[in-house]
Amino acid sequence: MPKLLETTRAARLKRIMSAAVACFARQGYYGTTMEEIAAEAGIAKGAAYVYFPSKEAIFVALYDMWGCTVREEILAALATLTPAERDSARHMLQTIVEVTGRHVQMEAATCRVLMEGRTLAAYVPAVAERVTAEQVQAQAQLTVLIEAGVAAGEWPPNFDAALHATMVRATIHGLMATWHVAPGSFSWDTAAAALAAW
Repeated sequence: MPKLLETTRAARLKRIMSAAVACFARQGYYGTTMEEIAAEAGIAKGAAYVYFPSKEAIFVALYDMWGCTVREEILAALATLTPAERDSARHMLQTIVEVTGRHVQMEAATCRVLMEGRTLAAYVPAVAERVTAEQVQAQAQLTVLIEAGVAAGEWPPNFDAALHATMVRATIHGLMATWHVAPGSFSWDTAAAALAAW
């Protein structure tokens, strides 16, 4: 019996998350209510509160889910590289951007919602905490990768790895925004190669 309840709970949680993406993508964070999310999920009014205390908590859960999924996809793609490709920071950077681009295209609605999260971070403390933590982690990882590329001679010795990591993150975010305004207007793989070649 507990197994059935656990399965039912997981299915309902998934429905709530999917409904939240649909509502946030359609109306934005501030235009969406918990009641609308419950209705979109096909559950009783207020039932979403059993799983999440607020729409802020749902938004944070979506942010975490997106980050975990992208990280898993990137790690899986990096694991398929040859040893020579893994020895190249440029190649690894290109792969990271390519995988991110594929994820943006496959999860367009969720990406659009979470792009709003970067703006919400200025106003919603829980969202700010998640966005800041993700940005700090991404910055540190990219800086280490680029420093390895500098040490291997892929970039000049005086190359500012931290600044380049910041520029890479900003470019990825800009590409995401551009993709949502004009889907198909550029190739993510071509953009990834150009970004790695800087």
